[in-house]
Amino acid sequence: MRESVSREEVLDALAKDAEKIQALLDKQRNLLCLSQCPAFEEVADTQLYGFSKEVHLAQSCGLISGKEGQKIIKNLENILSDIYVTAGEDK
Repeated sequence: MRESVSREEVLDALAKDAEKIQALLDKQRNLLCLSQCPAFEEVADTQLYGFSKEVHLAQSCGLISGKEGQKIIKNLENILSDIYVTAGEDK
């Protein structure tokens, strides 16, 4: 087992995880499981919570700054917000 990881490796891993979450949210939206659907809300909440813990760990280890962590999480929150807005327009 390696004892160290580079900053670039951490950022790459976080970016890949964020892309997976975005793809999952997009898939839910495309399947018309809109924001009022409890399954969609559960997926969104669970995935974003878990991802925020990953980001927090990277921050705690000094691999990314607080500002970088906030930016990564904010991007996913904005995507989720866009989905909610789109769902509201479809009513």
